[in-house]
Amino acid sequence: RINGQYALLHRPSDMGHTKFGDIFISFSSDLLYWGRHRFVMGTAGGWQSTKIGAGPVPIETDDGWVMIYHGVLTSCNGFVYSAGAALLDLDEPWKVVARTRRYILAPTEIYECVGDTPNVVFPVSAVHDDETDELRVYYGAADTCVCMATTTLRELVAFIRDNSL
Repeated sequence: RINGQYALLHRPSDMGHTKFGDIFISFSSDLLYWGRHRFVMGTAGGWQSTKIGAGPVPIETDDGWVMIYHGVLTSCNGFVYSAGAALLDLDEPWKVVARTRRYILAPTEIYECVGDTPNVVFPVSAVHDDETDELRVYYGAADTCVCMATTTLRELVAFIRDNSL
């Protein structure tokens, strides 16, 4: 909850009223009715040039909300799904403080490149251990298996800031 309201990151697909492939935020007081839709960020070229979408629940830090998301590149061999990260303002999360120019995770391993949907890493969950600062990011690989990548939250925030668009 942010300022007493539930917040939802999503990618609307509404028959042409909004550009498909961008991340928006909406708010609700009851989890039934959503409004105050606001644009957060759109595609940005390279590994995130076709579309982007929110991933795990953002993590609150002193620097802002850490949002891990997926980006899609259309290549001559089809789509390539990679993961990036952004810092959103704590009080106004539709404002992007910093956003990775480079991906934080891309399909390189055989189990990420070969499967039901090849060339996919798709972040779905993140667990932060406050005591050790370890951040475990769970992701789907090639729509065939579930994987886990680790870092520290401190390292991820530094990477976002040092490699921002």
